[in-house]
Amino acid sequence: MPREASSGGIVIRFQDGAWEVAVIRPHGRQLWALPKGHVDPGESPEQTARREVREETGLSSVALLAPLGEIRYVYQFRGQRIFKRVHFFLFRYEAGELGPLPGPRVEVDEVRWMPLEGLIPALGYKGEKAVAGRALRWMRAQGLASGAPPPVEGKEPG
Repeated sequence: MPREASSGGIVIRFQDGAWEVAVIRPHGRQLWALPKGHVDPGESPEQTARREVREETGLSSVALLAPLGEIRYVYQFRGQRIFKRVHFFLFRYEAGELGPLPGPRVEVDEVRWMPLEGLIPALGYKGEKAVAGRALRWMRAQGLASGAPPPVEGKEPG
């Protein structure tokens, strides 16, 4: 069975006293998803996640908060079953405006900031819902889900 590797990210920001998450609506779909895509040769999963976040959301700079593990599934393409692994990372927004980068392929129809509390029910894929749950648990463990802004990468909170 052929195998594929992809990587993606959950990007959070603290805005107007609440947490928000950058989500995409993939081209031709009526559901919300997380930015993700194929790992290119020579890229690490984290590098791919950063690139895909930039390409699919337009956000130019994000800081790594935590790896979120991977999801695995099998899908069919042109009658062939393919085993897929998708690595996910939690990032903190630093800079950029929402909107997919222009290019020859249109992969995203819409990008928006969504309230964190609505993320899990809004996502259209079961595996991404599980990853979002991991992100929320990590945030709670760090004391972030209660409304405090995230620490700056490499600095101790408070």
